[in-house]
Amino acid sequence: MAERFTTPVPVRWSDIDMYQHVNHATMVTILEEARVPFLHEPFVNDIDTIGLLIAEVNVKYKGQVRLMDSPLQVTIWVSRLRTVDFNLGYEVRSVHADPDSKPAVIGETQLVAFNIAEQKLVRLLPHHREYLQRFQR
Repeated sequence: MAERFTTPVPVRWSDIDMYQHVNHATMVTILEEARVPFLHEPFVNDIDTIGLLIAEVNVKYKGQVRLMDSPLQVTIWVSRLRTVDFNLGYEVRSVHADPDSKPAVIGETQLVAFNIAEQKLVRLLPHHREYLQRFQR
């Protein structure tokens, strides 16, 4: 069974809309704030040469997320792993929610490996793939 990566992401007052919910556009930033610590380990030593570009983002809102739900618990896994790209799946829940409960938000991002100096797509390195495979569902 795949490992589960869950990280807390605090909700800021500026993330809230006039209805006291996390603003829909802010959710993409919350996913990014969860993704950074997830990808730190495999990519930190390659940061000067290999970058990751977002190719696609999908977000589905299934329930409310409010300031009182902070910090949000974001669970991440790898839903697809290919030669130069991979997809990450996300589930977002209130800090008060059971980890196996229905998520309030479901998301997915496609990321591609990119050589910064040469400005072209590159293959994921073996240690990137090894790390990502640990979280593949």
